Amino acid sequence: MDRIKAHSVRILGDSQPTVLLAHGLGGHQGHWDPLVTALSPHARCISFAIAGSPDADPAVFSPLRHQSVMGFADDLALLCADLGLRNIVYIGHSVSAMAGVLAAAADPGLFSRMVLLNGSPCYIDDPATGYLGGFTRQQIDDVFAAIVSDFTLWAGGFGQLMMGNELSPRLAEEFIQSLRRYSPEVAAIIFRAAFSADLRSFLDRVKAPVRVLQSQDDPAVPMATAQSLASKMPNAQLHPLKSRGHFPHVVDPDEVINAIREFVLGEHSSA
Repeated sequence: MDRIKAHSVRILGDSQPTVLLAHGLGGHQGHWDPLVTALSPHARCISFAIAGSPDADPAVFSPLRHQSVMGFADDLALLCADLGLRNIVYIGHSVSAMAGVLAAAADPGLFSRMVLLNGSPCYIDDPATGYLGGFTRQQIDDVFAAIVSDFTLWAGGFGQLMMGNELSPRLAEEFIQSLRRYSPEVAAIIFRAAFSADLRSFLDRVKAPVRVLQSQDDPAVPMATAQSLASKMPNAQLHPLKSRGHFPHVVDPDEVINAIREFVLGEHSSA
């Protein structure tokens, strides 16, 4: 399989460092356009369509392999190998943030720096340890039931909730349309993989410097979850954002760019 073509890889810029950007569930590569525009004069920016998303070749998606976030981490490793990439900067949103964590834990030399945007290692509360994920197991089961029952209806409500920012309804509508392009069967598998995962045991194996970005009032990821995520990785720092909802890079890309530019570009930031 030609993975570069299958994942609809886009490359802009020819400077260093190389920056790989991975969108989240229901999203698409276009969500990164403002970041790519800002970074590509000083970096080589590579974006791609994750397995199961409408812009990826359907053959990339495996109902068995992608029922776990590990499948998306494997995709990262395979795509990087095909592109000849190592020691690069990684930016991942939501489930792709956690796929990046797994890929980095398995191969410490893959990423030199990482930006994890609104990612969660575990969405389900764990009263035994005091961990706050934001959902009970029953609430997660209810979400899956709603997806299977009426995907179109569920996508409308979920898209509005995740994007938030009622003063900009266009953003929510665009996300809803993007989400509805997913196959309902594929979406159910991917969302179950993301929302059922517990990746907390892998966090201390991520040695690269990490910038954890988390927006306010994210209905999927409480700030306490982001704090826990950052605290469990040896070289991670939490950067709370002023923007609200689960898609800060869409709602306020300038804030995200300002928060990561120096970290991502390193010595090239003033070029």
